[in-house]
Amino acid sequence: MLKGKNILIFLSGSIAVYKSLLLIRMFIKEGANVRVVASPSALKFVTRLSIETLSRTTLLVEDSEGWNIEDSNTPNHIKYAKWADIAIFAPITANSINKLAQGIADNIYLSTALALPNAINVPKLIIPSANTRMLENPITQRNIQSLKQDGYTIMPSQHGNLACQEIGNGAMIDIEDIVFATKKALYTRDFWRNQLVIVTGGGSNEDIDSVRCISNKSSGLQACNLALAMYFLGAKVTLISSQIPLRLPIDINIINVYSSKDYLEALEKHTKQHNKQKIYLFMAAAISDYIPKHRNGKLKKADLGDTMSLNLYKNIDILQNIQAKNVIKIAFKAECDSQNAKNSAISVLDSKDCKLVCLNIISDDNKAFGSQDNTLCIIHKKDISLYNISSKSLDREFNNKESNNILSRLGINDVRLETKYAECNLDSTIYKEYQVSGTKLTVSMALALYIEHIVLQ
Repeated sequence: MLKGKNILIFLSGSIAVYKSLLLIRMFIKEGANVRVVASPSALKFVTRLSIETLSRTTLLVEDSEGWNIEDSNTPNHIKYAKWADIAIFAPITANSINKLAQGIADNIYLSTALALPNAINVPKLIIPSANTRMLENPITQRNIQSLKQDGYTIMPSQHGNLACQEIGNGAMIDIEDIVFATKKALYTRDFWRNQLVIVTGGGSNEDIDSVRCISNKSSGLQACNLALAMYFLGAKVTLISSQIPLRLPIDINIINVYSSKDYLEALEKHTKQHNKQKIYLFMAAAISDYIPKHRNGKLKKADLGDTMSLNLYKNIDILQNIQAKNVIKIAFKAECDSQNAKNSAISVLDSKDCKLVCLNIISDDNKAFGSQDNTLCIIHKKDISLYNISSKSLDREFNNKESNNILSRLGINDVRLETKYAECNLDSTIYKEYQVSGTKLTVSMALALYIEHIVLQ
C-alpha cells in the first residue's frame, strides 16, 4: 500500500530513536521512498551510516545540506519538505514538540519541519517519546494542542519502562502502529472520515456442555481485513469478533465475544450508545443457525453410549433483530450451492432489510475460510437508498477499469484484483451485481469504495 509514497522521517534525540531504524526498514520493505532528517542530538543515539544504509539515501543534517538546486538528490531542507507525501516525527521529544509548536527553526530538523506544506496537503504525524513529567507538563500539553489545531495528528504514547528508570506514560508506540497510522493518514477519504462502522467477524461458539461446543470454520480474517480497510479510509471502527487473527491498530475498538448471545448484546449496546449517528454495520460473522441446550458439567462418554444425540433449537437471527433506523446493514452470506446462491443472497435484502449482501460461494477456487484471498459478489437492488441519500440509477458502470483506477490512485496495486459488473432480474426487480476477487484487504477496500460510489451517485 505504500509503494511509491514519499515518506519524510524526522528523528530527534530520544533513546527510542533506535526503533526508527526498524520503521525505516518497514517502509522500504513496503516499497516507499524514505528520506530522513535528524537533529544533532539524534545522532548521539544512532549513527549516520545506519540511517543512510537503511533509507538508501543521504541523511539531511547540518553538514550534509547543499544548495545545488538542479540536483534532485542534493539534501536541502526546502527540497526535502517539498518532496514529502507525509511527514513523520518519530520519535519526537518534549523539547522538539515545544519548539515545533512555537515555530522555532534553530537547527536543520526544525527548519525542515517549518518548511513543510500545510497538513491538508502533507499529513504530519507526531509520535512522542519523553519522560512522563516532561510530556504531561502543562506547557508541553498546551503546545500539543496547538499542533493539533494546526492539523498535526498526535499519536498517543504508551505506558512502560522509560530510559530514566521510571515506569509511566511516555514510551513510543510500537512500530506497527506507526505504519498503520501512516496508511490511514495517506488513504483517508472524506466520505469515510470519522464515519461509525461496526464489523462483526469470526464464528459463534455454542456450548453443548462445559467442555464441548458447536462452532464453524470462520477464521475472522475477512472481518479483520474489512476493519483494517475501513480504518485506513478514515472510519471509526468497532470490531466485534470471536477471533482476531491479525495485529490491528490501537485505534480500532475490539470487542471479544464468544457466543451468538454475546454478539447480539455487544451490537445492541453499541448501536444504542450511538443511536443519533449513522452506522454502517458489516455483518461478516458466521452465527450459528441452531444452538444446543447447554448442560452444566461434562457429559460422560460412558453415559452417552455409542451415539450422542443433540436437540438443537433455532437461534435468534441477529441481523434481522437489529432494526435501528440509523444502522445501514450489509450482510455476508456463504453458500456452497452455486445454482441457487444468488437467489438465496437476494432473499436476505428484503427479509433482513439489508442494503447490500456480499455473497461468498465456497468452492475449490474460492475456499474463503482461512484463506488470504476471496471472491465476493456484492448484490443490491438497482434503486436503493442509503440513509436518505438516493441512488436513482447506476447507469455509469462501476466497471473493472474504474474500480481498479480508484484503487490504483490510493496506491493499492493487487495484480490479482479482478472485478465484474452485471445486472440480474428476479420477480420483476432489477439487481446490480459487482464481483471482486483479490486479497481480502483489497476486496474490502473495493467494497468500501463501491458503497461510496453508490451513495455519491
